[in-house]
Amino acid sequence: MGRSIGPPETIAAGRVTHQASQSVLSAEYRQGRMFHVLAERGLTAEYEVAYQIGSGTKGRTYAVQVGRYLLESPLSWYAGSAWDVSPGFESLPLLDFDRPITANCLFCHAGRVKFDDADGRRLGVAVDGGRVPAITCERCHGDGAAHARRPSSKNIVNPAALSGAARDSVCEQCHLEGDTRILNPGKSLGDYRPGELLEQTVVTYLFHQENAAKRAVSQVEELAESQCARGSNGKLWCGSCHHPHEPAIRSAQHASRITQVCNSCHAVLSKAVHPAGQHECISCHMPARPANNIAHLAVTDHRIRRPKAAGSSGSNAGSNAAFHTVVAWREPPAEFRGRDLALAQLQIASNEKLPAMIRASVKMLEALPETQQNSDPDVLSSLEVAFLASSPPDRAVALSRWAVESMPNSATFALNYGLALKRAGDLKPAEHELLRAIELDPSLARSYAELAVLYDGEGRQPESMAIVNRFLKWNPQTIQFRLASRP
Repeated sequence: MGRSIGPPETIAAGRVTHQASQSVLSAEYRQGRMFHVLAERGLTAEYEVAYQIGSGTKGRTYAVQVGRYLLESPLSWYAGSAWDVSPGFESLPLLDFDRPITANCLFCHAGRVKFDDADGRRLGVAVDGGRVPAITCERCHGDGAAHARRPSSKNIVNPAALSGAARDSVCEQCHLEGDTRILNPGKSLGDYRPGELLEQTVVTYLFHQENAAKRAVSQVEELAESQCARGSNGKLWCGSCHHPHEPAIRSAQHASRITQVCNSCHAVLSKAVHPAGQHECISCHMPARPANNIAHLAVTDHRIRRPKAAGSSGSNAGSNAAFHTVVAWREPPAEFRGRDLALAQLQIASNEKLPAMIRASVKMLEALPETQQNSDPDVLSSLEVAFLASSPPDRAVALSRWAVESMPNSATFALNYGLALKRAGDLKPAEHELLRAIELDPSLARSYAELAVLYDGEGRQPESMAIVNRFLKWNPQTIQFRLASRP
């Protein structure tokens, strides 16, 4: 985990053609520094790479820094496959360095990072000399200050000494992705402390659907689904096989270790189905499988099945859960259950384009106490997204106004309020909110784009061009706005 993020290491340069946009991406080195270069529609953008994210065991993605904002590069490196387009960029008709890396994005890849804006986008003063630090011991063991002053097993958390959900929560904070995660009111991911239940801070929700392809990060769910884990009464957990304090070991050594774990329960094996000379268990019972949402990536199947056994898509939520339903991995405190489930359903339904579930989720949110609807930023933002496009304009404006009042320093809420006002025909207040969003967050490209469209609609072309140039002053490399500034 100490290699979870850091300066880019030197690997072979590369060049990739992106079929959807016919752009060319390349990784280059100049005086020992890595640059990512994008050539597209007669323009070239180049950024020095600030960070590599990932140890390289499976691959690496990269971050560039503009001012105090981190942006994901559309070029990634995959172990065994070299360079290719980053996940999520594959089908885009135009590539750019425009995907923000937020506080939530960095949580599982970095140590404690300070963000000093309301939306978790702008880097504050980092704890390690201005650099984003890698994950430290405290991620799994809790606050280490007292332990450093007086080392003792009593003032540090040992995950292996915990049991049940408290033990598993230590791993699940990063290795249980689910289909969406919902923070409890007033919480951030950094509020979780080892030894607590993760659901006191954030709740993971799964979407049960028939014949669903497996995601890249689902090993925790798969292990809980396995007959081995279910029959172990909690004995079999991530730490049974994975030793985070040790460096990466050769695959043969790892296979031998896993076999020892298996033999602790399965000392006698059937000779009829275990051929002579077979000395490891992984290749048959935990084969590698492709991840449907990340190209070039294979992950180990943790369901520990007999070869050719039929699969299932259950979880520890229960194997009889109905398909096309949203369930919590573990339930949050009772007072948050309705709120968290409604938010999870709305996010998943929006991603999966399920209008009936969207309508049902909105009704659940609207049934929450009025004070919560008007003051809970997550509820407000979710209702905003649902209402901005299709609700009566006055309803969208009211929701957006409440959101801005609850978090006046949020650039995202200012942007949404501007969009709602624009849709309602209140163009002067809309202009004000869009300008305010830009002041709060100069990296929020959509604020500039929406304002430019507003100006164009009013025949104010010089002001439209000025707002495009304002973003180009902040980031002169951006492809989209350079294209917009062409005569």
